[in-house]
Amino acid sequence: MSFAASDAEELLGSENDPTPSPSSAPSPSKNERFMEARKSSQAMHYFLPKRSSSAAASAHPKSAPTQQPAKPAPAAPAVQPAKVQQTRSADRSIVYCLRCYKPQENLPVHLARVCMKSCMPEERSDELQKAKTSNREWIRNNRTWDYHQLCEILPDRHSRVSMVKELLRRGFFIKNQPDDSELVLDPVGATTTTTTVIAPSTKDSQKILKAAKADFLQIYGNLLKGSEVPNSEKTMYRYYCEAILIYHHHQCPRAVEGLMDAEWVARIQHGGRVVTGVSSRKTSATFALTNREEAWFQMYFQKIRPEHIRPEKVCNNFFVSSTGDAVHNVSQDMNRLHEMYKLPMLKSQDVRKAIEAAAKTLLAHHQDAINDYLAHRAGVVQTHRMRQPQFVVDTAVLLDSLAGFTSDDDPNSPGTSMECNPSTKDFSAFVTRFPVSLDGQPPSKKQQVDEGFPEDRVFYDRWRSSQFVKREEYLLSQFTHRKPSAAIVARLIAKEGWKANHPKPENIELLWKPAPKVAIESDEIIINNVSQQTWRGLAIKDFGPQQGLGVVATRRFSKGDNVCNYHGKVITAAAGRAMVQDLCDEAGHLFFFKSGKRDLCMDAQTFPCECHPKADTIGRRINHSSNMPSLKPLHCVIKVDGEDRDVILFRALQDISVDTQLKFDYGVRRQSFRGEGVDLDWLDE
Repeated sequence: MSFAASDAEELLGSENDPTPSPSSAPSPSKNERFMEARKSSQAMHYFLPKRSSSAAASAHPKSAPTQQPAKPAPAAPAVQPAKVQQTRSADRSIVYCLRCYKPQENLPVHLARVCMKSCMPEERSDELQKAKTSNREWIRNNRTWDYHQLCEILPDRHSRVSMVKELLRRGFFIKNQPDDSELVLDPVGATTTTTTVIAPSTKDSQKILKAAKADFLQIYGNLLKGSEVPNSEKTMYRYYCEAILIYHHHQCPRAVEGLMDAEWVARIQHGGRVVTGVSSRKTSATFALTNREEAWFQMYFQKIRPEHIRPEKVCNNFFVSSTGDAVHNVSQDMNRLHEMYKLPMLKSQDVRKAIEAAAKTLLAHHQDAINDYLAHRAGVVQTHRMRQPQFVVDTAVLLDSLAGFTSDDDPNSPGTSMECNPSTKDFSAFVTRFPVSLDGQPPSKKQQVDEGFPEDRVFYDRWRSSQFVKREEYLLSQFTHRKPSAAIVARLIAKEGWKANHPKPENIELLWKPAPKVAIESDEIIINNVSQQTWRGLAIKDFGPQQGLGVVATRRFSKGDNVCNYHGKVITAAAGRAMVQDLCDEAGHLFFFKSGKRDLCMDAQTFPCECHPKADTIGRRINHSSNMPSLKPLHCVIKVDGEDRDVILFRALQDISVDTQLKFDYGVRRQSFRGEGVDLDWLDE
């Protein structure tokens, strides 16, 4: 140890000597000399004998501890730079809290500490799953917008372009986006230039109809075939129907907005045209559609409009938006249609002015007829004109010749063959030729070929599938209150004589569901409809001299829906029988029923009723059918205006489609109806 210490002192002393030896080599640095001394000391310590700590303590007096080089500490985890932490934080999945609508990096902790700190863990777990589901739904579906949808929401161009730019800036995607040149806004304070039509001609009104006709006919063909049509095309189809009334039949937007479903149902055929009209407080008008246009409008009425009708808010207007509300701004619809085809907007007033200017070359009585036709206001002349379909047809033909419209019903006109003569090889024509029934048999291959259908099995298999669905619905309808066993269903199938193409009894047992129990007595919608007679989705139609007036559906009804009620004054059955005798044994509009031990009769023969003197109630116009009734009567007691009232409701026996006549069994072929009418001759006829 002394050698090592002296050696170290010599080395250190040489470090302190500032005068270098001239004959020596270049002196090493201080660190190198120190490390060399340390190695020498450690080597001497290795070769010297080891002593105990007590001996070492007695041999050497206790002196101040010399500072030994510290042992290297275990390697601590390296502190990550701030940039790495920020990167990892940014890469984490951020989920929005559905309670406070704020983005959260750790939503479970946020819910436990802030928004749901007083809730149970299970509730927080459910809320977390809802938030994650909402986040995934937004990423998959809600990040994409359609420019046509924005045009419908924001008709103002400046607002729409601003919204498009803002959505793009926030990272949204926009389909059908126009060119960048069309998304340029005018500078602030600059005067916006608008395209105006100066002295429009009668040909200008045909531009939009010609430009959009090809797309419209393609949509019509897809609807005719039963193909799937997207919502954007359904909206465009409605736009074109509105454009027909404005630019072909010269109707004002108020008249188009005021057209009701009942007025469409009441249309009449006259002189090769279809005459219908609008009669409301704001306007009154009548126009004559061509047969092709009627087919187009009927397609909208049967295929597109019912999909937009909501049971909770049924709309009686003919044109209905995608939200189920009445179309209240046809002018905006026309503006959107012109924007789709990049045509300058032509207002309905300009179209009528062009017609009036062109009519100045006609005879005086022709000018008067056109001016009367274009007068969209309620009045004596208008009301009188609506009762004369021939006047409407003649004036419509005169206007077509004046405006230069070609006859839509001309088989040589372009595009007629595509819609008036649809391909007989589609499935709808196949079903028309070979109707699907519960007990029918599919056509053979020879029958298909003889009728001009392809010889493959496509239509054959679709026919059998339709029959299978009908039979399944029939079997389920036979068990409404109690679940059937497979053996009972098998007996029913054997009774019907079905050998093949029918559901298995076990499947019917699995598909069966109990009928929903609806508290009719407390249903506010039913009570309001009974009290005010505001049943929606129904219209009265004239079916000719044999059937007379009847009722058709203007919206879809599902099996079990309450359609309307048989409205009238409740009298005793004896008073009802006396009325029948006065009617020469004809029941008229009388409905006999029992309420407990009381024998009653619903008198709808007395018209109008005391509570609705200006209304022709719907229920009394429903016709009779004993073979194919679509409704069945149901007696109940409802509290109306604070009083218990006996009510006869009509409930749907099956799914009812649009434009279907409603019928119920009067019971005239039975000895009695609800125990009444035993002595009435008319019941046994």
